[in-house]
Amino acid sequence: MRLAAIALMVCLTAPAAVVEQSQTGLAASETACAITRPAARVESSAEQVFLRFVVRGVKAGDRLRIEWVDPQGRVAQPVAYDDLPAAQALCFLSALPVGGFEAGANPGPWRARILLNGEVTHERPFEIVGAAAGLSVKVASVSQDELAIDAHGAGSETSINLARYSKTGGWTYIAHLLPERQEGNRIIVKPPPLEPAEYLVILRNPDGTQSAPARFVVSSAAGYQMPAAAGERWRVSQGPYGSYSHWGRARHAYDIAPVDGRHVTAMRPGTVSAFDLGLGQTPARRIFGNYITLKHEDGEFSHYAHLRAGSFRVRTGDRVDAGQILAEVGNSGYSFGKHVHVHVTKGFSISAQSVPFVFDQSGTALSQNRQSRPDPRWTGEAAFAGWWTRLLDIPRGTSALDVRLGWESRDSDFDLYLVSPSGRTFREDTESVHIDGPEPGQWRVSVQAVRSNPGGQSFWVVPQLRSAGQ
Repeated sequence: MRLAAIALMVCLTAPAAVVEQSQTGLAASETACAITRPAARVESSAEQVFLRFVVRGVKAGDRLRIEWVDPQGRVAQPVAYDDLPAAQALCFLSALPVGGFEAGANPGPWRARILLNGEVTHERPFEIVGAAAGLSVKVASVSQDELAIDAHGAGSETSINLARYSKTGGWTYIAHLLPERQEGNRIIVKPPPLEPAEYLVILRNPDGTQSAPARFVVSSAAGYQMPAAAGERWRVSQGPYGSYSHWGRARHAYDIAPVDGRHVTAMRPGTVSAFDLGLGQTPARRIFGNYITLKHEDGEFSHYAHLRAGSFRVRTGDRVDAGQILAEVGNSGYSFGKHVHVHVTKGFSISAQSVPFVFDQSGTALSQNRQSRPDPRWTGEAAFAGWWTRLLDIPRGTSALDVRLGWESRDSDFDLYLVSPSGRTFREDTESVHIDGPEPGQWRVSVQAVRSNPGGQSFWVVPQLRSAGQ
C-alpha cells in the first residue's frame, strides 16, 4: 500500500510538458523536422511561414494547440493535435499560408502561440511586411482563354505578372502579361496554357513597388467522390493549405475523419497499388503510414493514407470502381487522430506534388457529406478544442451569404469560421457571419469548441444564400 501511494505521488508530481527550441522560417524540412531558412520577417508574397518547436515530457492524452494570432489579436488559423502519445520529446512543424491568403493582406506583428492542455505556454513573434499601399489585385475569373482581374491603383505602365508554385518549392514567374482589354478597373489578359496547379497574380509598377499577390487554382477536370462509404458520416478535419500538415507537396490534400464510419472507398475507378506496411502511429516520423494508390485512366493518381494495418480489402493489380471499399480508416504514420488523408498527383509516388481537385457532387458517398444546395439547418458536436467542418457550394450570382451558429448549453462556447475558395478566412466576434457578394466555389464552414464538456456538446449551423433580386 505504501509503495502504491509513493507511485501515485510520483505520477501526481510528474513535471508538465514544456516547449523548447521554437523558431520561425520561410522553408522547412519535413523529414528532419527543421527550419532550413530561418526568418522573423516575412514578405506578404511569401508562400508560407513555418513554426518549428519541440515539446518535452509529453504524456498520453496531453492536448496541443497552435494559434496563429494576427496584429489585431485575432486567431487567424488554429491547429489542434489530438491523440498525442507519451514521448520524451516530440518535434512539430506547422505552416501559415501567406501569399494570396488573408495573412498576406494583413501585415504587421504576428505571433505563433502554443497551448498545452488549454494553457498558453509559449509565444513566438514574427512580422509580415506589407506590399505597396494603394496597389491591389483580385482575380475575378479564370479560364484557359482569359484571366479577368480587378486592379486598383494600376497605371498604364503597371505589369501583370503570373507565377506558379513549382514542384521543387517556391514561386516561379511564368508570364509577363499585357492587357487584352480594360473596362474600368477590370483588366482582361490572355494567359498561357494553364495546367492543374496553384498560381499567383502580382502587379508591379516601374518604380519596383508591387501588390500583394492574388491566388487562384486550376483544378483537375476529373470528378472525385468523397472517400466514404454510403450511409456513413464523415467530416473534413483539414482541407487544402491546412497548417497542420498540408503544405509543400501535400498542399492540395484533404483529411477526412469518421463521425460514425470506418470504410474508406475509391474516389474514382482505377487500378490498385496496395502498401500495407503493418505500421501503427509514428509520431517521430512524418510518413503516410499504410496507404493505397489508384492509377486512373487519364494518368492521374489518387492516394489514401493512414489506413489501418490488416484491413485492406484490395490487392495490387485489382481494378476497382468508384465507391468500392478499399480499407478501414486508421491512425498509422504521422497521424494524431483517426482519419484518411487523400490527395491527387500526376505521378505514381504518394510524395509527388499534389494537384488541386474538386469533389464530384453526383457520387453517392459524396451526397452524404456535401450538397449542392445548403441544408436549412446543420447539426454537429465538438468537445473542447475540437473542430467540425462542412463544405458549402456557393453558385455564381449569389448576392449574399449569411451563416448563423447557435447552441443550447450555457456551459459551452463555440467559434464560427468561414474560409473562401481563395483561402480568405472570415470570423466575427458574434455567432453570425454576413458576406456580400461571396466568391463562387467551395467554401469551408468550420466550428471550434472553445468551451465544452469533455464528452462534447451539440450545436447547430444555418447557412443562407441570397441571389440577386431577393
